[in-house]
Amino acid sequence: MAKQNNLKRTEQSRLDKRAMLAQWRASRVKDLTLPSGLDLKVRDVSMTDLMLSGRLPDSMLDFAQDASAQGAKDIDLKAMVKNGHDFQLLIDEVVMLCVVEPPIAKQPDDEHLGIDELNGDDKMFIFNWVNREVEQLRPFREGEAQPPAAV
Repeated sequence: MAKQNNLKRTEQSRLDKRAMLAQWRASRVKDLTLPSGLDLKVRDVSMTDLMLSGRLPDSMLDFAQDASAQGAKDIDLKAMVKNGHDFQLLIDEVVMLCVVEPPIAKQPDDEHLGIDELNGDDKMFIFNWVNREVEQLRPFREGEAQPPAAV
């Protein structure tokens, strides 16, 4: 009898762990509708994720760090034009790391959407979504440039 109770508790523990893991995974995935109308499932991507991917161009490391720190709306357009190809690689990498469903790959196939099948507006929409928390801090950062008021 005691052995049977231990087996039941062990099985319940396994089920609890599976449920907890499934709940954690589900909490990381969000629904996002692109300007083109495509519905996606996305997850947050951090600067660490980008660097660990090993596919971030060296010329974009500073650029990516600035975009992460300042928000996507503060992107230096001159730097973007000067490093257009590398900026495209950065955006494509963010999109491929961020989008869960449908899976995105460099080349389309029966199971993957090709990265080039998304237009620039959709890619920037995803990039802005990834940087949404930084955008929320914008009013506070803008106030930092002002000297403190005299007491």
